[in-house]
Amino acid sequence: MNPSTAYYVIVVGGGHAGCEAALASARLGISTLLLTMDLSTIALMPCNPSIGGPGKGHLVREIGALGGEMARAIDETALQIKWLNTSKGPAVQARRAQADKGRYRHRLFEALFATPNLTVRQGHVTELLAGNDRVRGVRLETGVEFECERVIIATGTYLEGRIIVGRNSRPGGPHNTRAAIGLSDSLRAHGIPLRRLQTATPPRINRKALDLAQLRELPGDPEAGGFLWENRSRRMENQTSCLLTFTTEATIEAVRAHLKDSPLVLENITNVGPKHCPSIDRKVLKFPHQTRHQIFIEPEGADTPEMYLQGLTTSMPPEAQRAILRTVPGLEHVEIMRYGYAIEYDALAPLSIHKTMASRYLNGLYTAGQINGTSGYEEAAAQGLIAGINAALSVMGRPPCLPSRTQGYIGVLIDDLSGWDHPEPYRITPAHAEFRLNLREETAEARLSELGFACGLVSPERRTAIAAWLGRINAEEKRLINRSVSPTPALRERLSAGGTGDLKKQVNAFEILQRPGIQYGDLRELLGDGFIPALDASDEIAFLENEAHYRGYANRERESMAQTLLLESVTLPRNISSTLIATLSPGTIALVSGKKYDDLAQPARKNCISKADLAILLSSFSSRQG
Repeated sequence: MNPSTAYYVIVVGGGHAGCEAALASARLGISTLLLTMDLSTIALMPCNPSIGGPGKGHLVREIGALGGEMARAIDETALQIKWLNTSKGPAVQARRAQADKGRYRHRLFEALFATPNLTVRQGHVTELLAGNDRVRGVRLETGVEFECERVIIATGTYLEGRIIVGRNSRPGGPHNTRAAIGLSDSLRAHGIPLRRLQTATPPRINRKALDLAQLRELPGDPEAGGFLWENRSRRMENQTSCLLTFTTEATIEAVRAHLKDSPLVLENITNVGPKHCPSIDRKVLKFPHQTRHQIFIEPEGADTPEMYLQGLTTSMPPEAQRAILRTVPGLEHVEIMRYGYAIEYDALAPLSIHKTMASRYLNGLYTAGQINGTSGYEEAAAQGLIAGINAALSVMGRPPCLPSRTQGYIGVLIDDLSGWDHPEPYRITPAHAEFRLNLREETAEARLSELGFACGLVSPERRTAIAAWLGRINAEEKRLINRSVSPTPALRERLSAGGTGDLKKQVNAFEILQRPGIQYGDLRELLGDGFIPALDASDEIAFLENEAHYRGYANRERESMAQTLLLESVTLPRNISSTLIATLSPGTIALVSGKKYDDLAQPARKNCISKADLAILLSSFSSRQG
């Protein structure tokens, strides 16, 4: 091996997945090379200028809990941050931040170049080198070769990318950058199946041409804290506001007038795109009678007048985009700085990866981000983190890091992706997490920081600080449980007056806190001067209150979580004994001995195995393991 061209891990792509993968691998002490086609586009945000939201915000908090970079980076570069779904339960509440795109990119750039064991180079990878069914390196378009033991491909939407605007189509990547040409052919040559997906982005407009009097201001929340645990209770002043407007009947008529030039109608683009953020032309095609659609106008940075039109994605021709935008209240004199466009690109076919993010087709190959058929910066970063950790652990001969879907949204994401066989790109939402009450945002460190420490990305000092924080909350819960409360006339009167009902028997103080409408701050008045609250931090109090108010629901979830953990412990494929063959259905035998699933929980969750066969399998495998 040539020391100047040999690394243990090579990461291809400098987007959100590639950055997290490279940082994780290098921070675990592994010699890592990050190759990107253009150094100036590292951590580029080619679409929306925001990070977080329901499901996605959970991922970002968990990335921080495991020792990843995205949470810290967005906290340091956010223009605005706020809580969403505050009128709903804690399971679906999440932070969302408006990013300063330029500062965020620069922040990741600095982190990469400051990390030991990590080399960053500009280079266009056109070929994956392999031998004996295992990767051995990559080749650039210049002919330069780099050797390695593991390759992580995180190419986003660049693989054989084509930019499409109306009837026009040309090779290209996000923000009119180069497409990654050649690597797709190399992947196919190694037996890795691909498919075509598409995504689109809205036009960017000049803030100076907006009629602010017609727009509703959407300020941030100074008390929203940050995604990183250390920033959870910080106060953020001087936030930049977003703006809100709506489409009108005139807008819909303008869209209809230009539908003949929509790529969706022209069929010069694949129809397989993100389900959760449809273009304005797709909205009109699918919901022709709906005329009022929200348009969020979001700043792209502190030093640019560019504004992003969330809700007005389109790849129709420029003249169509101008006509449509000028019908929107507040945008009558709009100045378009960048027109919207669509990108069609190569991605892996479904069922191509294991839960480790390793390929099912080629040893030593890992993939992360939109190449795996996802959408969103947060999903990409989470995958990159797990891919980087597992590639490094594999080099060291250590067991992989596999967060369970009972542990976090990251576990849900990688579990779903390894078995995702739907045509559209995957986007995480709370609906994907069946244990979302236990996986609420505030519990991320309790669930995942120990795993981050075990992997090597969470420092002993941080682990100790988080443990002390959790210890204070748990100690107060135990103190409340151990404090008996008698139904005195005064207490009964206070409870009845507060609308929480009477108290007819002795209970503990935690049971009082569990009552609807009772908050931790009420306990001193209810229990008398003898009770002195031990918690004063707002985040600790909120954590304790949620634990109390939702304890019954959370406990029922935990019963199902235990079943899922048991099924996840049975890894696949498995050899089937002659005795089992005689008792199981042919379909179950094929699933358990095949390579489609990583563990028994995956086919069981999809109802691919009957309850009778599942009981037989669990009995057999449990007795063998015992």
